[in-house]
Amino acid sequence: MNVMTDSDNRCISPMGRIDANSSSELDKAFSLFPENDRDIIVDFSNCPYLASAGIRVLLKTKKRLVAGQADLFLTSVPADIWQVFETAGLHNLFCFKTNMEEALQQIRSSKKPKSTSRTLVIGSDNFSLDIRDDYNNEGHIWSGNEIVSYDELGFAAGFGYPAETCVKSVNEPSFFVVAGNCTGFIQPDGISEADFRLTSDPGKTGFLVSEALSFGHQPAAIIIPDGVQLNHQSKISEVVNQVKQHYMIGSPALLLVVADFSPQSPSVSVILHHDEALKISTALHGLTRFTKWLIQNKGTTHPIGLKFKLSTLKEPHTLSLHELLRLHLTFENINEVVPAPPEFITNNARIWLLTADTFTNGSATRLPIESDDSFTIESHKAFLARQIYSDSSRVFIKPLHGGFSAQTFQVSSFDHEGRKMRPTVMKIAHRDLIKRESDHCRQFALPYIFNNSANVLGTVFYGDTGALRYNFVGIGGESSTLSWLTHIYQEEDLATLEPIFDKIFLQILKPWYGQPVLKAIQPYKDHDPTKTFFPHIYRTAEELFGISADEPTIMVTETGRQMLNPYWFLKHEYARRCDETISYNTSICHGDLNMQNILLDENRNVYLIDFSETRPRSIVSDFARLEAILLVDNAPVADDIETTSYIKQLAPVYESSRLDDLPTILFDGHHKAVITKNYNLTCRMRRYAFECSQSNPDLIPYILALLEWTLPIVCYGLPIHNKRVSMVVASLLCEQLSRLTAPRA
Repeated sequence: MNVMTDSDNRCISPMGRIDANSSSELDKAFSLFPENDRDIIVDFSNCPYLASAGIRVLLKTKKRLVAGQADLFLTSVPADIWQVFETAGLHNLFCFKTNMEEALQQIRSSKKPKSTSRTLVIGSDNFSLDIRDDYNNEGHIWSGNEIVSYDELGFAAGFGYPAETCVKSVNEPSFFVVAGNCTGFIQPDGISEADFRLTSDPGKTGFLVSEALSFGHQPAAIIIPDGVQLNHQSKISEVVNQVKQHYMIGSPALLLVVADFSPQSPSVSVILHHDEALKISTALHGLTRFTKWLIQNKGTTHPIGLKFKLSTLKEPHTLSLHELLRLHLTFENINEVVPAPPEFITNNARIWLLTADTFTNGSATRLPIESDDSFTIESHKAFLARQIYSDSSRVFIKPLHGGFSAQTFQVSSFDHEGRKMRPTVMKIAHRDLIKRESDHCRQFALPYIFNNSANVLGTVFYGDTGALRYNFVGIGGESSTLSWLTHIYQEEDLATLEPIFDKIFLQILKPWYGQPVLKAIQPYKDHDPTKTFFPHIYRTAEELFGISADEPTIMVTETGRQMLNPYWFLKHEYARRCDETISYNTSICHGDLNMQNILLDENRNVYLIDFSETRPRSIVSDFARLEAILLVDNAPVADDIETTSYIKQLAPVYESSRLDDLPTILFDGHHKAVITKNYNLTCRMRRYAFECSQSNPDLIPYILALLEWTLPIVCYGLPIHNKRVSMVVASLLCEQLSRLTAPRA
């Protein structure tokens, strides 16, 4: 193992395995840094293995650093090494960060500043005053219902909504204060119960902010009463006014953190210093809620802030304000959150002052997320995008397609020096789907189709929503372009498409479909669309067509006869046959393979995404999925006449009894070329399915897989005539299935 050191950032980068033999090199690298109470970073980007001997070195180093009021940060930790820490129960002991820049950001924000000590005399009372030598802070104004992270807010006060709210609530926003890793919320009317939220990751946790004033991360001054009894908010205001008048001239606003160390009533209060400068500043920046509240409280002594009543609060001694709050603002230690009261008595308090010399627009400091004029990203999705593209200086997003469960964006991103990076895709969906997709990508895609698939670079979550970022393995640099197979399918002819489809299914995905495993399957249960995304099929079909799922047959005008009701068949026959088992070839299947999950670059390299439904199942599943897209989703029908003509020409497809038996159909009419292309590609799907099933002609597993995606088309955002085609085709498939499963005489 080699060890690279960065003296400027006090960073150590092990290059190779840290085992019993090489751990001494790591220990030696730590010893090269002088004992000056500064943090150290260990970058694991190029370290694939960590033995127990290496952990002992890390523990020894952390103990030494903590004793000197510093810490050890571990960054870019691979999953295997993280598991070592987690298994040993050490994952909560060390400070883990995604990358070195994130660690440096926290180190800089918590860096202990130099200060000058003074004595402040007010009447007969003496106060010790420590003022930071470089206290010039730039505060931030937030407005407009944005989700803002704890790191971005720093110490702050404002109006907003608790963290689990993704969009603006119907209720009025709560007044909040942010103190380190804790936020307290209370309704301005004081009627609703106050509450608080805690975070262990301030950079990736946020909440919806309507209006806020941010005061940075470091206090400008600390006031310690020398045995002075504080018994009213006005006395604190008098002291603060003296400090502001003599040492903080021109500061438009101050935020106070008041710690009461009285054993009988320990507490931490976060209070906005209420004076004329604050009112002018909020009005100037258009903070209407602030201004209204300040006017209502004009001339009163009631403080604007919140008080955290605690079980215990120990004297800080050498602790910084951040450390004091982190140790004491916990679920176990906070008893209650109340409005900061005007009346109190304490002989043992400490007051931290946070100030802003100027206030600027906080949104201007954030990662810009650009898009065309026709699209505006929602606040929680913008928050997720900023988290997952934290390595970028700006991003441009383009919505690609959205389904029932997810929204996908093509993203162009630029590094912090303006260079364009490789194209990526961001997917946003429910957190369970995002987690499942990330896990399935690692489990089913990367071990088999790594060179032509997408690698999940990371996942982030906010409430019930998650996002992941796909990087495409093997793609070129910033000049590369990605096109969805949908676009190529729409623009190209059959001669161009056939070799592309052959490449996808016979080469790229051969490790999946080319290795069949014979297993017992339950096809009715496995392919029931009401058990996945479409439990509302019956209600939708009745609303669209007036078809009840409890009527066995329906009159179909397009065929001119009574037909089997496919929704009745789904509701009743699937339930009756759900436990039926057959022996059939299985493989890893994508599970939702469509032309919007397949991308191609300018060299026609193929990339797959969206692995949330990927798992072993009937080997013909993905081919049937594509048939539903080709013949139903993309049916060129714009009116009743075209719909009737199309169904009449397509009907012979659903009269065959074998998987490898499809009729030769010569289509006619206005859309002859499109229908011919779709049908020929469908025949190709059936041929792939037959070959992958090891020439098994049994059509039943294929029909059930096809029905899984034909029945729910009524729920799609497609034109009504395509939905009508789906209903009739589903009926034809159910009739075909009934014939194939009917007892023989």
